[in-house]
Amino acid sequence: MMSWRVRVFLLAACMAAFVGVSGRSAAQSQQPDGGTLHVTTQLVVLDVVVTDKKGNLVQRKLTQDDFKVFDNGVEQRIRHFEGPDEHQMPPSATPIVKSAADLSKIGNAPVTILVLDELNTRFEDSAYSRQMMVKYLQTQPAVLPQATQLLVATSTTFQELHDYTQDRDALIQIVKKHMPGIPFKADQRTGAVAVERMAQVMAALQQIAQASTGTAGRKNLLWVGLGFPSASLDGMDDGTIDTIEAAMRRVTSRLLAARVTLYTIDPSPGKTATIIPDTPDDLDMSTDALGNDPMGGSGSISFTSLADSTGGMAFRGRNDIENVIGEGISKGRTYYTLAYVPNSPEGKTDYHKTRITLNDKALIAVTREGYYAHAEADLNPVLDKAMDPKQVRANLQLDLSSALTSALSYNGLALHVQKTNDGHWQLHVDEKGIAWSDPTPEGKQVCEATIAAAWYDAKGKIIGHAASEETYPRGDVGGAEYHLAAEPQATARRIRFVVRDARNGRMGTADVTLP
Repeated sequence: MMSWRVRVFLLAACMAAFVGVSGRSAAQSQQPDGGTLHVTTQLVVLDVVVTDKKGNLVQRKLTQDDFKVFDNGVEQRIRHFEGPDEHQMPPSATPIVKSAADLSKIGNAPVTILVLDELNTRFEDSAYSRQMMVKYLQTQPAVLPQATQLLVATSTTFQELHDYTQDRDALIQIVKKHMPGIPFKADQRTGAVAVERMAQVMAALQQIAQASTGTAGRKNLLWVGLGFPSASLDGMDDGTIDTIEAAMRRVTSRLLAARVTLYTIDPSPGKTATIIPDTPDDLDMSTDALGNDPMGGSGSISFTSLADSTGGMAFRGRNDIENVIGEGISKGRTYYTLAYVPNSPEGKTDYHKTRITLNDKALIAVTREGYYAHAEADLNPVLDKAMDPKQVRANLQLDLSSALTSALSYNGLALHVQKTNDGHWQLHVDEKGIAWSDPTPEGKQVCEATIAAAWYDAKGKIIGHAASEETYPRGDVGGAEYHLAAEPQATARRIRFVVRDARNGRMGTADVTLP
């Protein structure tokens, strides 16, 4: 029984039942969009936080010559280097970011994503976390130094409490107003309910990554709560283990591709501990310089391992949650960026172990533990030729339903919508982010996408939907244009549109308010 339940929940438990659309099954190679490829084989980008042995941020300015980068144990040539000063918000006495639509105004400055986990955390701990978040925010200036988004995961939903903003008081008000939900699933640490919680958290992490793909800078994700329960893979059949490992790999790859760094904060009372990723001074001390896949042979799966794999940290048992939140945000704001083109053997698997050392042995460089060299299938399931077609369809439906039912703005594609004279809808997608096909002998190229829309009544209930698969030839419009026939009922008050590129899996959303 456990085997099929694991498969069902990890692949489709969080899927909204109303979605009746599918993505393309024809897989083609991912094409670069003109920006940086963070996880694929061309260019690896590492965001690096430098601390002393006690975990304190190093304030003095370092140069490229202070760093050495290793990939699978082989030293690499640093092709690009940025210091912390190059990741700063543009100077302004008033808020620049009032919603996700303003993120393009801040360049590659980092953003903060706060998540209150009420799915896996005891009620009293969630209430305490809420109080400590208010306490932290009250110590900040009225105009926050970083654009901040507030999300909440409950036993039934994953939702946005506040869009990106620099308005401290607006966040304080919404946190005070929000009452923690009853975590009726939290006590179930085994069986189907525990697996469902794992699937819900993984789906939320994927949604965060997909929604923020188009944001240029680093995303510092502070997850306040327990996350999914740790699970041992011992005793499970090979099929179940493969399914769980594939899901974990998919989540990891999507977080890395979107430059999301995870900081986990366990609010449960206990012994004070901050878990910092293993960063030995000498590469020879590494347990496996050619491996260290987050799932490879570990025999278990844990939420905090995602913090290590993305270059973040895990905080446990700290009573000063307000200081922990501040520490995570501070570390996520002060970082270096290094990029290199891999020149190293792949080893036994396609997981590459990354390691950074500093000439000053008193300093520690914290970055993501590694990356999958062939992550295209993780970012877009239609490229996984080994996956069962039903699972491919389920994953695509999960992507689409998550975007359609969410309040988060997806910016992997820049989407603009207007109504046409014939009552249909025209969807224009900007050039950046589109994956065009290889040119034909005549030099022609096309892009393919799944187009979907769902409309809501005044109470926020979905009362209809439409979808289609479209192909558009490359021309002079500076992107692609699609048309969708959608005729909402008179009671509809809002339509959400989603476009998903069939080749690279990027998605964009747009919301239209109806009269």
